[in-house]
Amino acid sequence: MNSNFTNDNITHIKKGNLEYITFNILNKYKDKLIHGFFFKNGGVSKGIYSSLNFRILGNDSKKNVFKNIDIVKKELNLSKVYKAMQAHSDNILILDNNNKSKYEIEKLNNEEYDSYVIAEKDISTIITTADCNPIIIYDPVNNVVANVHSGWKGTIKQIYIKTVKLMNRKYGSKYNDIIVCIGPSINKCCFCSSSLEFKKQFTDIWPNENEYITNKENGEFYIDLPYVIKKDLIRLGLKKENIILSEICTVCNNDVCFSYRFLKKQNELDYATMGTFVELK
Repeated sequence: MNSNFTNDNITHIKKGNLEYITFNILNKYKDKLIHGFFFKNGGVSKGIYSSLNFRILGNDSKKNVFKNIDIVKKELNLSKVYKAMQAHSDNILILDNNNKSKYEIEKLNNEEYDSYVIAEKDISTIITTADCNPIIIYDPVNNVVANVHSGWKGTIKQIYIKTVKLMNRKYGSKYNDIIVCIGPSINKCCFCSSSLEFKKQFTDIWPNENEYITNKENGEFYIDLPYVIKKDLIRLGLKKENIILSEICTVCNNDVCFSYRFLKKQNELDYATMGTFVELK
């Protein structure tokens, strides 16, 4: 499959083997914001990590992972990259010049955060995903950005809502101004289960299941996480037109995307991740 995802919402950039997407609604502010979601090709990792793997805690060589980060830094002209441990939590880190040195990616900080909020320039963050939702939240008026990791656990905890509310409370970000872009993730076509206990975790929060869950006769049901996230944000007060979904399924497009679920079906014991990078200029 030689995919090109460019459309009215997305620009798909290819430079040799390196591929990534940017969101057109954010590109309007490229004088203030750098961003990019990077697919799996164009790096130096080998085997199941081939080739642009950003997962430090897997069995891939850390040397290769840091080389992959350097490839992106060069492509986007990024500053130093910062990260803590992702843990499917709803913990939010305000990253600034006072605390950033603790979170230099090479130091492998074990504190657990799944959302980074930045209001200062030249601080780059990475969210790593392999089916989970990478979410960029940007307030162009106050020039505040968040980089958010929201898998099904983070979505149930509504980490994206908590991040928007923090931006509103601390920086005065108005819901009408905020832009939200959701990158490639497992879509409804592939996110399925037959466990009613699993399903109940969602219907306890969003009881109108006919809107986002499709039930099959064989007992399996399919859940639309990007839809739920978008509906939550609209209900909070964000403009519908300011919430953009990539509509790229990581499982269906496993030729260009790392997918945890796809690799597990291949009986692989480890997995690789893609990266979403943001930085204020």
